[in-house]
Amino acid sequence: MLDNAAEVSRDWIELMAERNADTLRLSVTDRGPGFSREMLAHIGKPYQSTKGSPGSGLGLFLVVNVVRKLGGVVTARNRPDIGAAVRLELPLSTLAIGDHLDG
Repeated sequence: MLDNAAEVSRDWIELMAERNADTLRLSVTDRGPGFSREMLAHIGKPYQSTKGSPGSGLGLFLVVNVVRKLGGVVTARNRPDIGAAVRLELPLSTLAIGDHLDG
């Protein structure tokens, strides 16, 4: 997600991490051209890319599928002014390594 944002918005990217109760939210926002309507309708499907190079369009597909397997969701939208925003929401319980850390 960060690589994609950096390709379209070299001067500015925002990465935000938040905790909301038992959920981790990661958001990546850029000032690029945003997603086409077709791309937004197919977020999470393979080979949805505007790059036109072989193998393009797998990054967001992989992110969406890993997040879903962990019980989370991925949303993508165009910002009203300029750019796009992608948000991952993950249950913290799926990220826990163990009950506690031993010192």
